[in-house]
Amino acid sequence: MVEVLTLGVIQTTLDSQAAWNADSGEPKISAAEDSRAWHEIRRAMRALADHEDQPRIILLPELALPRTRLDDFERLVCSMNALAIVGVDYRLDHRTKSAKNEGLVLVPRNFWKRTPSRYAARVWFGKRDPAPAEVSGFNEYMPPWAFHSDPNVYVFDAGPYGRIGVSICYDFMDIERALLYRGRVHHLFVIAYNRDVKLFESLAVSLSRTVFCNVVVCNTGYFGGSLVVSPYYKAFKRIGYSIDGGKVFTAQCVPLPVRDLDAAIHGFDTKPNATYKHLPPGFTASIDHTVALPEAPPAVAIPLFTSD
Repeated sequence: MVEVLTLGVIQTTLDSQAAWNADSGEPKISAAEDSRAWHEIRRAMRALADHEDQPRIILLPELALPRTRLDDFERLVCSMNALAIVGVDYRLDHRTKSAKNEGLVLVPRNFWKRTPSRYAARVWFGKRDPAPAEVSGFNEYMPPWAFHSDPNVYVFDAGPYGRIGVSICYDFMDIERALLYRGRVHHLFVIAYNRDVKLFESLAVSLSRTVFCNVVVCNTGYFGGSLVVSPYYKAFKRIGYSIDGGKVFTAQCVPLPVRDLDAAIHGFDTKPNATYKHLPPGFTASIDHTVALPEAPPAVAIPLFTSD
């Protein structure tokens, strides 16, 4: 496993009130906000591409990417040859008047070769539980729209970069989901459009200890509150990145521990001067403690659980 994973965290400042107006008749991002969102995404991706230590994985918030820009965004990701996890505008089913809130994982075909790619594999995952405000917004349309739930819980195996759990905003509060990830992931990535940033900060700090993994919240810059938490023993090291304040557009590279964290997950960090906190009671690792080969298949999606 790699010692450190360089993660790119992007905060765009999409305004939900302007983007999804009930007067439009459907929960689809407005043309004006589509253009503004894409302009911010391009600026952020350029900033990360110019960084001395280019990120291997890039996160963007919930609902950040307009569906009209999927192909353009794929080309950007392929040119950087980074794996991207991004929240995408609602997938609409006009027949049933329902909308699905989805995240997309883009894996460039040459991801392991460190050369630009022309195409990327697309892996979709969805949100299970809408926030109350999200449901209220759907009800303002005439006729009202329904939320299409995704009952699955996924783990993405990124080879030497570790195993990744994902949550979209309100699903982060699902304790059962957290228990399913416990001992099975190195990283928990949360893409969000969340205004209660202090609540998510508290959850991130708590789950980094109880699930025992890196927890990354990539929130919209409209509210701020993105942060990275690792279960280090020393308190000053636990918050690896934090950005506060509303309407803040930013793109930042953040290092995430992988190899030493994997050792701690498997109970090998037991010295008196341990790097990480002690494992929580009853913790059992379900990750094979092996070294992934450089040509390991990138970001294989493993359905962990479904309520169906």
